[in-house]
This record gives sequence, structure tokens and C-alpha cells, in this order.
Amino acid sequence: MALPVTPLLVEDAAAALASGGWRYTQRQLYYATCARAETPTSNAASTGEIGLGVLLILVGLILIGIKVAFVLLVSLGVALLLTGVIGRLRRPVLIGRVLAVSFDEFRTRFGDLRPDGLIDPDATLAAPDPSSADQTTVICDTPDTASMVAANLAHVDLGVVAVVAAKDGSAAAPDGKAIVLHDASPRGCALVLNLRDEGIAVEDAGLRPSDVDGPSHQVIEGAPARLPRDLSSLLRPDEIDWLLSGRRVEVATLTPEVAMDHVLAAVRRVDPPPGDGRQPAG
Repeated sequence: MALPVTPLLVEDAAAALASGGWRYTQRQLYYATCARAETPTSNAASTGEIGLGVLLILVGLILIGIKVAFVLLVSLGVALLLTGVIGRLRRPVLIGRVLAVSFDEFRTRFGDLRPDGLIDPDATLAAPDPSSADQTTVICDTPDTASMVAANLAHVDLGVVAVVAAKDGSAAAPDGKAIVLHDASPRGCALVLNLRDEGIAVEDAGLRPSDVDGPSHQVIEGAPARLPRDLSSLLRPDEIDWLLSGRRVEVATLTPEVAMDHVLAAVRRVDPPPGDGRQPAG
């Protein structure tokens, strides 16, 4: 069950994303709207059965002197109590969260909305400045993620930063430090190794299956997947199995603030601030 997805629900989700001046993509707005449309699962029915069962048992004990009433009430109370307990135990554990609408349907119905903070879906990335040798390059696996990072650079102290979207699983070798922000997907995780194979020393700021597996994340479940390359040097066997099962989680499920925190943490691992006491990651 989910609440109906209405323009008001979309506007509420947009206002929450934009709080503090953050910019967000249409895909982030989609996921945020789906999250607001969710109705939490409830054990109310099972709890009611357990409560009523206990009450009937107590009443039966009060009427213990009346044999027929005692047996009837206690028997019914025990039955309700067991039904409630079994109902709780049999409740399925969801791996992910059900999305209220598909992204295509969301764009069809609400694609013309332009709430405050929304990044223009047709916006293009600015070309990196070749004259800035000591800059950090954030390489994203999708143009959507790249546009979100570029639009929110003013909110995070990263120094001089260039943002690029990888094409065909690779990117031009940047000058200076390089950070990779990617989905928890076969293509996204493979990007890290592809770049390293090309001689680019990148720090991984992306999503790993172990970070996002569970009902608290909007996990997409599709058909069993094939990996574009061997990921055993990057991921654990259980994480690889998670990807092979067809699951994935997009960076767009994160708020802009959380996504940029991933980038900032990776930058600090590569170049710790003065007084941090840590060594740069190799």
C-alpha cells in the first residue's frame, strides 16, 4: 500500500530536498517522492489479536468457578493469542522498499513541474578548466549524478573541483586527485577498476552493496545480472552475489547533502586536512 502520488506530495518532497539551498535532480525528486508515498507496515492486527486473547484469558480466570465460561474464554483467548503471534512471525521481511510509481510514469505526470532547487534535466556540465593543475576531479558513472555534484559544489569545501561523467565505463586521465562517485550497480562498481586499469589513481566514494542492502534503502530488483568484469578485487563475494541477483541502488536515492558527504569524505581520505594525522590513501 502507498499514498497516491499527487503534485502536493511531489512539492513536499522537493521542499525537503531543497532545504538549506541544496540542488537536486529529477531522479532524486522521484525517489524522495516515492519515499513520502510509502505507508509503513503495521503489526496492528496481530497486536490486537494478542491483546484480545490475553484479555479473554484474564476474564476466563476471573470466571474460573463457572466451568463452561472458563473453558470457552480461555480456549478462545489462547487461539487469538497464538494467531497474533504466528501473524507476527509470518510477516515477510522485505529486502527493499516498494516504489509507488515507475520513473517513466513520474516523468510523464510531473516532468513539467519546476520546484525550487530542481536542476534543469537538460542542463549540460561545464568543461573542466585545463589550466587548473591542482584540482580534484569527481568522476561520476552517470550524467545525472554528475549534474547533482556540480550543482552543489558551493555547499562543500572541496577546493578547485572539476566534475565529469564517465563515458563507456572510462574517463580521460585527470590532473591531480580523482574521486569516483557511482551507483551500487555492476556498471558503477566496475568503473572504479576500469579507471585504475587506465592508470588513474582514484578514490572510491561510491555506493557498495554492503552499504545499501536492506529495507532502509530503495533497492531496485531486476533480472539476474551479468558483471561487465571481475569485481573480486573490489567487492566481497556476498556483495558480488548481491549484484548478480539483479539488485542495485542508485546515488539518486540519497539526498544531495548525503551524496556530497560521500565525496567530501573521499577527498579527505586522499588529502587529509592539516592536523588530521592520517596518511593519504594509496
